[in-house]
Amino acid sequence: MHFYWTITVRLLLILLSGTFALAALGAGLYDLFGDPARSGLFHTGGEIWFSLSPDSLNLMQAVTQRYVSPELWDPTIVAVLKLPAVLSLGLLAALFGAYPILRALSSRPS
Repeated sequence: MHFYWTITVRLLLILLSGTFALAALGAGLYDLFGDPARSGLFHTGGEIWFSLSPDSLNLMQAVTQRYVSPELWDPTIVAVLKLPAVLSLGLLAALFGAYPILRALSSRPS
């Protein structure tokens, strides 16, 4: 049972890593060939999210501030949304992709 759970989690993390890598690639292509960014050279994550679905961004803000913590939204999540989308999505892809690899390397007998 433990073996199948480990394989399933590892495949899920690799799938998430690939999804975030493709999203980072798409954001990079949008930076190169899309509309000029209002915030500078790169489009921010918040700018892209707002252009794709402003209602879900407002809903996420309301839910986070009301049910989790107002302090979590303003300094933390807003700072992440102000990062270039390529950077934030690329970091997520690297984190989700590195964990299964590092886990597999650490579990090997030496």
